[in-house]
Amino acid sequence: MSNNLPIMPFIVAILLLLPIRLGVPSLKKLAFTLWLVGGIILFSRGTSFLAESPAIHNIPLLAGLVAVALAIGFGKGKFVLAKTSLKNIERLNQFNQPQRPINVYSLRSWIMIALMVSISVALNVFQVQNIVRGPINLGIGFALIISSLAYLKSFSESKAAAVSN
Repeated sequence: MSNNLPIMPFIVAILLLLPIRLGVPSLKKLAFTLWLVGGIILFSRGTSFLAESPAIHNIPLLAGLVAVALAIGFGKGKFVLAKTSLKNIERLNQFNQPQRPINVYSLRSWIMIALMVSISVALNVFQVQNIVRGPINLGIGFALIISSLAYLKSFSESKAAAVSN
């Protein structure tokens, strides 16, 4: 088990607690960036865990685990978390004045994020084997990456609406 303290949560906390205000387009970009970067980090950690597991020599088992993790991640990203992203986009669109970065997500979303981080920390604290941690991180990371595409679609729609006006 690594004793290194991850710095990313502290950087995100500092950014979100800064006493600045952002307009809706900037909040959407921040929401997209946090969602995508979180997904990429979890996806890469999942890949690393699998690469460090004894299953690396059992190609059929490894391929099966990756396929299941990606299928579950795709489903969760496309059908569950994408709805969360769309609801957040609608919520952000309702802001009439610039907001603090902490308002990039609703309280419910922050609780869900805290729960996902807690699961990751628990897997680490309880020294769950990499063969289990890898697919979990891979699936959650892939789900976040897939659902972040809703923000990209929102950017495209905003630009198309601006051009047509």
